[in-house]
Formats: sequence, C-alpha cells, structure tokens
Amino acid sequence: MNIFDFPTEIPDSFSNKMDIHPVHFAITKKLLERFSEITGDKSLLHVSEDFARRSIYRQQVAHGMLPVAFISLLDIFHLKGYACIVHQLKCQFVEPVFIGDELTLHGRLAETDEETNLIRVAFTVTKRMSGIEAVNGSIQVCFAHQSPGFIFPESVDDRDGLSCKGVGSPKVMELLLEDIIVDDTDGFPFDFSRQTLIDFQKITAKGVLTEDQHKTEVAEHTFYLPDLFAIMLFSTSVGVCIPGKYATFLAFEANVHRHLTIDTPYFLHGKISHISKATRIIKKNITITDKDSLQERPLVTGNVHILVNEPPVTMPKINELRKTSLDYGLNGKVALITGASGGIGETIAKFLSLYGVKAVVNFFRGKNDALRVVEEINSENGQAIAVQADVTSSGQVTEMVNEVVAQFGAIDILVNNAVGDFKPIPFSRLIWEDIQKDIDIVVKGAFNCCKEVLPHMLKKGRGKIINIGTVATNAPPANQVKYVISKSGLVGLTRSLSVEFAAKNIQVNMVVPSFVETDLVSHIPGVYREKIAKDTPMGRNASPADVAQAVLFLASSYSSFTTGQKILVTGGGTPYT
Repeated sequence: MNIFDFPTEIPDSFSNKMDIHPVHFAITKKLLERFSEITGDKSLLHVSEDFARRSIYRQQVAHGMLPVAFISLLDIFHLKGYACIVHQLKCQFVEPVFIGDELTLHGRLAETDEETNLIRVAFTVTKRMSGIEAVNGSIQVCFAHQSPGFIFPESVDDRDGLSCKGVGSPKVMELLLEDIIVDDTDGFPFDFSRQTLIDFQKITAKGVLTEDQHKTEVAEHTFYLPDLFAIMLFSTSVGVCIPGKYATFLAFEANVHRHLTIDTPYFLHGKISHISKATRIIKKNITITDKDSLQERPLVTGNVHILVNEPPVTMPKINELRKTSLDYGLNGKVALITGASGGIGETIAKFLSLYGVKAVVNFFRGKNDALRVVEEINSENGQAIAVQADVTSSGQVTEMVNEVVAQFGAIDILVNNAVGDFKPIPFSRLIWEDIQKDIDIVVKGAFNCCKEVLPHMLKKGRGKIINIGTVATNAPPANQVKYVISKSGLVGLTRSLSVEFAAKNIQVNMVVPSFVETDLVSHIPGVYREKIAKDTPMGRNASPADVAQAVLFLASSYSSFTTGQKILVTGGGTPYT
C-alpha cells in the first residue's frame, strides 16, 4: 500500500523516454529576502552583508534550498489530469549561489518503479556563466489521478506582500563546534495557510527567466506544494537552530510519509546524531510531526549535514599593540590603507595610529566595520577617518584621495592591502572572470591608488608606498591560481615603481607574509592550520600584528634607504630572498 491515503498510479501519458526541459532562473536580492521571510530562515550568512563579507564566501549566499524550490517547475511533473506529490528529496550543495547568479535546473529520469508507482528524477543546478555545478540530487514522486484535498494556489500575480505567519523567526543560535554534543535537540512550531503557498509559488515565479515564464502557470496547478514547502524548512533548522550563525548547509535527505495540509499546527524536531571534530561536520536528524509531540506518527523524516565554521577572527586591540610600540618618528604623518575594515588592513591602521599617524581607513562594503575601526582609534586619542571607495574604479579613488587631502592636507604613506578572497578553486573550474576580478582588486586597485597619490608625494618631495604581497608567489599552493596571478602582478608593480621614483625620495616596498591568521583563511580547517604552524621554524603562523610591525618599519624614517625590497614575515620559512 502506498504511503499516502489515496490511490496513485503512473499516468498513461508518462514515458520512460520523456525529455525533461531545463528551467532557467536567477537569484535576486529581493528573491533572497522573500525566501528568508517565508521560511523564517534568518541565517546571517543569507541576510547580513557584513557577516557574510567576513565569511569564506565574502558576500551574501543564497539559501541552499532556494534553487531547489524550482524543482516543482520541471515539466515531467506536469501531466494533464494528475497531481505530483513528493515522496523523497535529497541533494548536496556543491558550490555557493550568490545574488545575481543565473542558474539552470536540469532533470533526468533515473528510475520508474511500477510496483510502488514511484518515479525518481535526478537533477543538477548549474551556473549559466561558467557551467559549474552548484547543486545535485534526486527527487522521488508519485502521481494522484484525482485531487485528494490538494491546495492549488490561486494564479500568481504581481503582489509584493508575503503572508506566512506560521514559521515565525526563531532566534538565530550562535553555537561553536565545541558547544555541540550528540543528542542535542532543537525545533520550532510552524503552520501555513493557503496564502503561504501562493507566496511560495510567487518566489519561483519571480525568479524564472523570461523564456521559462510559461512553466509557472502550469506548475501552480499540478505540483503539491505543502510537502515541498515543509522540506524547505530544513534550511531554517540549519541556519537558525543548531548550529545557527556559523553553519554552512552541505546536504540533506527528506522522506515524506504523510502529506501536510494548510492551517494545521506542526513541529519540526532536530537531534544531533554525529559530530566530526576533524572535518567540523555534524549530522542532524529531522522529524516533522503533528503539533509538538514525537509520539505522533511522523509526516516527514530526514537528516541534514552541516559544516560548523569557525567565528571571525577578532583583531587585536590597541592596548595589546601598544605594549610593543616604539616611536618611529611618524607623528602627524597621513597613511591611506586600502581594505582596512578588517584583517591585516585593520591592524595596520590601528598600529600606525599608535605612532601618531593619521589613519585613513578605506573600505568597499564594510562600512560598519570601518566605522568601528575609526571609532576605536579615535577613542584611544588617535586620528582616523573612514572613506569608501572601490579601488578598481579610478574615479572613486580620485574622489577618495581628494577627500583625504581636503581633510588631512597630505598623504605621506600608501598601503595597498585590498584583496578579494582566498577561496581555493581548481584550475579546471576557473573561468577568466574569476582571475580578472582578483587582478582588478589587487593590481588595478594598487595602480589606481599609486596614480592618484604619487603626485602629492612628489609635491612634498617624499613618500612611502607599501604593498602587501604573499609567499604564495614564490611557493604557490594548490588551487590558488587566481590569487597567485594577482599577487604576482603586484610584485612587478612594486619593483617598477621603486626604480622609477627612487631618485624622488619615494620608497616603494613590499611586505611578504606567510600564512596569516585572519578571516581570509578562517575556512581552512584547524588541523591544517596547525600543520602549517608546525612546519614553520618558529612554530607558529603569522599574526596581523607581525605584518603591521613590518609595515611600520617601511613607513618610518628607518627605511629611507630601502626601496624595491620585500620584507619576508615567514617565521623562518622559505623563500629566502
């Protein structure tokens, strides 16, 4: 007997050789916000630009379930006179999906079981620009010839309102891996109305690209949405409940035993079943029941796999840096530090301020962090301002330099620190746009800043330009082609400018650190970071303060006869140059 309380069958019109046409759709910011609202998944990785910027992804990530929601639009599920009901859904999230990504959902008939009347369709979601696979999985469904109390949404219109009242917004948890133990439990109540399903349908309707708009009109009357919507709440369990704030959703499996209906109270239970400290991956079992009792026969069961990320690295406070500070004769000088709203740039700005330097904290998207850095410096009797500019834009850099000169009268020191990300990508999956983006930030950004700052230095007859490099240009790590190419270009810029402006009393140098403990590398598992430290002669990895101390020397009068050089901050490791 079938799991549902109504007869199912494989439709006569169904064919094992059916061609499944792909669905093309795009992820927009508004779509992301709507999905977050209707599911109650307010994970900071999705809804907070500031938080996401400090993650491995460096930008807001779409909910993993959001692309999966478009599965209801595959034409194999739209057979005249039948309604399609989910029996099982499982998938893996291979690559993150970002705002602005255009995606394609492909389906392939994998199995037909005439004994159970179930069919299984394998699917993938790929990025249209690069062809990179973002999601893969399979869905098993059955067909009902007549409607067993189905809820078919009204026609999708252009109303902007969402009215899901039942999921609510549970407070986002902030658990670290060490805070979680096996058998920990969580959960939340939910219910949904007819309007909820209309709103859910509108999400896919708004995301579908123009050439596929007709599919939304068919899907709204043939795919049973309550069960699919309930499975979407697995995402809420991951990003809001355990572990919450530091979660990355990796994979899930959901099995539907009884179908859900509108205006009925349900409860989603979660229970930690496995923890791997080596991989930082946990597994949580999910059960959806009537009301809030596990004694009830479950409607949906399944599990989720979650990566528990480490929290952003806290940068050292000024009081900590002051302990090792000396007077390098920098009092009253003005330093412009690009990419200074976090990590190495933040620490350089704070460190130079201890020596009387007026710090200009440049930022691109991290306004709140930049203002936090400025506030900390000013509260410690320093002088600092935050100036927004995309260093890849020559126009914005010009405006930034003009603003700094208007406020402080000069720019004596330029630290080119802005960088993209350190996310490993195998060469086979790279596209040139990935490389160009890093080149634009690192090389073009430094070029734009030097182009605008050098005339002011020449006018004063002195200046310091310090570029932040990496040992990766000498010893490239695997899967870091784009990072190594961009930083290698910075080496050439440093050497060329150092020769051209040496006679003008402008020194151009480079600080070259090895592995530095910042947000940029926080995604690397602790066991590997410990190995890197162990392989370093000094027995530890570099800190942002180690880099800032080298910058201090190159910014000070002590380096007046040093130009075109690299200061290696490697703890005794290679290369030796």
